[in-house]
Amino acid sequence: MRREFILVFLGIICISTLSSLLSGYVQIEIDKVLLDTVVGAVGAGNFSYWQLGHTGPLLVELTSLTGDADLYVSDSLRPSYEVDRNNFSSVTCGHDMVHIPADFPRPIGIGVFGHWSHSLSSYSIQVFLDTSTVLSEEQLQAIERAQRSSGEKTDMDKKSEKQAYKKQEEAPKPRFLRFLDLVDMIFEMIML
Repeated sequence: MRREFILVFLGIICISTLSSLLSGYVQIEIDKVLLDTVVGAVGAGNFSYWQLGHTGPLLVELTSLTGDADLYVSDSLRPSYEVDRNNFSSVTCGHDMVHIPADFPRPIGIGVFGHWSHSLSSYSIQVFLDTSTVLSEEQLQAIERAQRSSGEKTDMDKKSEKQAYKKQEEAPKPRFLRFLDLVDMIFEMIML
């Protein structure tokens, strides 16, 4: 009986370890290369603006973490929900996505609008290089040079990354993961 008990606990610990390792894993499709990630929040009826200077065909994905944020993209730096003030938009109630062609002028203005139905909407933006389109050798070299030059981060970038990381740590875990953490702690107490 004791041997079965220990094997069950070892199985639970293995599952817990595996789930904690996989919780930080983001599966990215083969034809997409992650270039940038931004986490932010916007109030109801307001815009948050971002600039994007990456070259090549891009895919911008906005995920509303809380509330409902909408995505607007323009060749001007301040896109709006007005039709003549944006080139691309996605205004769904969840996952918003916009494809930006390689020949679109840079820098790109990204506007995130907080829908009126929620007082505060938090969101995550991921920018991908869309490699599903055929790129020439020159375009690939230009993209690599742009990535290397954008690799140097300012103190403000580092500070915003730390804040985003803290927000992700504070996010509530699913019940199953909390349960596995609890079982893991109990097992460690018993074994020590």
